[in-house]
Amino acid sequence: MKRFILIFLFILLCVPVNAQIITGEVEYSTEATEQLSYEDLKNRFYDSNNTENLNYLFQGITELKDRKLAKFSDGSYAVHYYDNPFYSFYYSQNGKLISYTYKSSQNYPCNFKKFKPDGSIINTGTRVSEKESFIYSVDGKLLAHWLGDKCFDKNNNLIMTRKIRK
Repeated sequence: MKRFILIFLFILLCVPVNAQIITGEVEYSTEATEQLSYEDLKNRFYDSNNTENLNYLFQGITELKDRKLAKFSDGSYAVHYYDNPFYSFYYSQNGKLISYTYKSSQNYPCNFKKFKPDGSIINTGTRVSEKESFIYSVDGKLLAHWLGDKCFDKNNNLIMTRKIRK
C-alpha cells in the first residue's frame, strides 16, 4: 500500500503545472467623467486660439504640435487637444463654444456623447473608425452617418462636409 501511495504521489507531483495568466483592461465611464467640470469648461467657452486656428485652417493645416483641427462646411470648426484625448471642442467662426464631445475610449470602435456648453446632452454616437461615425438622437434614432469627409442623413442625403488632413 505504501508503494502505491508513493507511486501515486510521485506521479501527481511530477505532472507539469500549466497555468494561464489572464490580463485585461478596465475602462471607467460615468456621467461624472463625461462632463467637464465647470472650471475646465469655462476656460473653453471661447477659443483662445481662434484667430490662429482659423489661419491654420485657411492654409489647410490641421495637424499641429498640441492639437488637431477640423473645418466644417457650415463654417464651424473643431479642436481636439492631444493632452485631453477624450474631448473635442466645436466652435463657431467667432470662437464661441457651440458644443463638446466626450468619447469613451481612444480605440475604435468607441461611443461618444455630444453636449451643449451648459452640459445638457445633444446626441450620442459610435465611431467605428477614424473615418466613419454614426450619430443618434438621445432616444436612439439615426441622425447622421459620417463617412470620410462627408456626412449623410438617414435618407443618404449629403448634409455637411469636413476637412481633416493627415
